[in-house]
Amino acid sequence: MGKYYTVSTIAQRLSVHSRSRVVTEDTVYRWIRQGRLQVERITGNSRGYGKYPYQVESKHLKSVLIELGFDADRLFPDND
Repeated sequence: MGKYYTVSTIAQRLSVHSRSRVVTEDTVYRWIRQGRLQVERITGNSRGYGKYPYQVESKHLKSVLIELGFDADRLFPDND
């Protein structure tokens, strides 16, 4: 089973590691609406998942982030 990241985790990691860009949850959600990111709804929406109850598979996330100019392997290492 692959690793998954929530919208809030994605936004947080991209903002912390990027000096020139601040990435908000709304930005990640916009990528979802635009069809760039394919997501799965988190069932049983409980607190702790942020504003949007979605998760993104790691391999897909990395390919999209590379297209957007991020260093995806550094931001989302396989061993974390």
